[in-house]
Amino acid sequence: MKFLKAALAATALTAFATSAQAQDTGAYINLGVDAVEFDAYSLAARAGYQFTENFSVEGQGSFGIIDDEVQGVDVGVDYSVAAFVRGSIPVGEQFSLFARGGYHFTQFGAEGNGIDESLDFDGFAYGAGAEYMINDLNGIRADITLYDSSDDNINGVDVSGTSDVYSIAYVRKF
Repeated sequence: MKFLKAALAATALTAFATSAQAQDTGAYINLGVDAVEFDAYSLAARAGYQFTENFSVEGQGSFGIIDDEVQGVDVGVDYSVAAFVRGSIPVGEQFSLFARGGYHFTQFGAEGNGIDESLDFDGFAYGAGAEYMINDLNGIRADITLYDSSDDNINGVDVSGTSDVYSIAYVRKF
């Protein structure tokens, strides 16, 4: 029985090592635009490393460029930073679907009508998207990520919940 377990483990490791050699892996960057559900926009950059065809990690940073006006108050993202793990499934030679999960820290700003506030939110973030590679190095990516802000309150008012962030970005692999 011990021999059978050892043989199965060795076979699994060999299969994993063989498949890992055939994967398209390496560093990548994304540059794009994020749209927060209330029509505020940010410039976003991601840097990541794809370890296997199905697994990568990425860091993300963005800063606000267009605020939304809500009752005379400009509301938007000042900046956001996040880290994610990403699982991908190729569905064609150039097209893949992915899901990602991680943690974010985001600062929103509100300005106008006598208000000048910065609001800090942090929590889990998760989402899904698709990536289309035009050639081996260049592509385009679209995704939606939900940013959780659980346990946050402002002056005793509960503002927890999620914000939907839609993104489109240029992909460059190295």
